Amino acid sequence: MKDRISALVFIALGIFFLAGALRMPRITEYGKYGAPGIVPAFFSIMVILLCFIMFVRKQRPSSENSSASVEVKRTENRRLLLASAMFLVYVFLLGKINFVVLTSIFLSVTSMVFLRKRLVLTAVISVAITVGIYYLFSRVFLLPLP
Repeated sequence: MKDRISALVFIALGIFFLAGALRMPRITEYGKYGAPGIVPAFFSIMVILLCFIMFVRKQRPSSENSSASVEVKRTENRRLLLASAMFLVYVFLLGKINFVVLTSIFLSVTSMVFLRKRLVLTAVISVAITVGIYYLFSRVFLLPLP
């Protein structure tokens, strides 16, 4: 039952991201294959398909004597909901805030929340990764980022 609920939640998220990807320009000066929504649309469709498979598959009976405690399950559910909310906020703000600034903040906050590593090191790595992604897409692939 819990797999089905998770599948439905992620199908809804996949549809949300797919709708956002389909609103992006379809034809750019680089042609239709340079459209920025192609990759997000592809990944959204894959999430939807995989979650649909998870939804319709037959469930094996689970043992009640599972080694994971109820508290661990609650913690993991909270982390899942927090991660989903963070991704939704990121996607909502994408295009409204500069890509390098938003992505650097997103990667830093995500790392601090889930990894709890050193703040300065996490911030430096997040900025470096974001600048690398920006350079790769804008200079190598010649694809504009929001």
